[in-house]
Amino acid sequence: MTGSTKHLSENNKYNNAIVKDDFEKLLSTICTVCSSTFNNGPVTETMSDLIIEGVPLTKEWLANVVEKKLGVKPKIGTSGILDNSELGYMSMIRKVELHFDAEQEESHPNLPKHVVLKIACSAKGSGVIENAGGEVDSANSAAVEQFMHNTECNYYRIFGKLTDKPLKVPTIYAASKAGDEDAPVPVIVMEMFEDCKVYDLIEGFNEQQLYKIVDQLIKLHIFSLTTEDWKEIKPDAIMLEMGAVFQTMVKNIADNLAKQPGLEAIATYVKNTFEKDPRFIEKLGEEYLEEKRVSVLTHGDLWAPQILWDKEDNIAGIIDWQITHRGSPMEDLHHVLSTCTSVENRKKLTEPLLDYYFDKLSAGLEAKGVKMPWTRDEIEEEFKHNYIHGAALTIFANGFWSNSPVLQTDGKPDLGRIAESFARCKSYIEETVQVHNMS
Repeated sequence: MTGSTKHLSENNKYNNAIVKDDFEKLLSTICTVCSSTFNNGPVTETMSDLIIEGVPLTKEWLANVVEKKLGVKPKIGTSGILDNSELGYMSMIRKVELHFDAEQEESHPNLPKHVVLKIACSAKGSGVIENAGGEVDSANSAAVEQFMHNTECNYYRIFGKLTDKPLKVPTIYAASKAGDEDAPVPVIVMEMFEDCKVYDLIEGFNEQQLYKIVDQLIKLHIFSLTTEDWKEIKPDAIMLEMGAVFQTMVKNIADNLAKQPGLEAIATYVKNTFEKDPRFIEKLGEEYLEEKRVSVLTHGDLWAPQILWDKEDNIAGIIDWQITHRGSPMEDLHHVLSTCTSVENRKKLTEPLLDYYFDKLSAGLEAKGVKMPWTRDEIEEEFKHNYIHGAALTIFANGFWSNSPVLQTDGKPDLGRIAESFARCKSYIEETVQVHNMS
């Protein structure tokens, strides 16, 4: 592991420094109180009518939504909190019971037991600041919250039109944006994947699981390279504006993390990126938006809690498409390898996974009569090119996670978990510096 528990204890004051100096700025933009989401008027329904207290979504409304999709109308039961939902910061997430009578179940086999409600709400993120004694300015947060929710709605709507889904995504019953007439608040109603698990970030993915993740990426990229509808979704003004804000946040987080024992390579990365061109992250994205490099649909935030696994340890679903965008075919793979598996696995499996990706993607495209747009050498070059973007995401993730429940145990920072996450970050940043000849 990078750094010892002693080092982390002696330098634990970095947690407050990162939060106070950096995350206050970040969350002033991306955190808002839930009440601002539900400002479409007073809640007039009785408590027994509401699915969630204080949220103007009625049981009758949900029953009608489900009936429209399934052809039968359920009775709506109680709502509850999903496992691992504390790891999400941009939404209120609840599971809701559905009850069908015997006649309905006989005429419509395999009716769902639950659905999931995902309501745009980033109030939980403010806790990161409050725990450090900071204040949250929510002046601009509603706009960002709306952007992330709308992005997810856009892509779920595209996936929902398909009879043959490109990969394991949930069935969508409703994807309503702010102002839509079909729902009183911005909300997504989706399939609940029953009896599934997520793997802990620090436990990480093993070799077999990594290949299964690559299988899903291949399916997503075949969809990207053989269809056009997804390209119609363009980055809006809020997303473009947030690019500059995000770069500032990553820079400040990087400066703080670089002070930690073992993470000095981050300073070299900063010197060769941010200090040479403050817009370098935006420019990397523009390469794909402007079609200077071949692009695919990227998840954008693919890490352990977004991937659900069934009892046979196969992928049941990939969720949280809030920052999905047009980007590099290597972006999602980089993020998984840099954060969600051991350093040993990343170094041992990167090249075999790239070989597997190339062979399977080539075969899949050929079966659809589409030419493979990359040679194997070009896949290698694309992977190396994406280290710089991947490093920025890895730095941001480690700075955020180390001040959140992701790397806590029983509500307190877990120095062992932080050390392992930092070890992965250290190795990946050092490799980035080496691959791009930074000095």
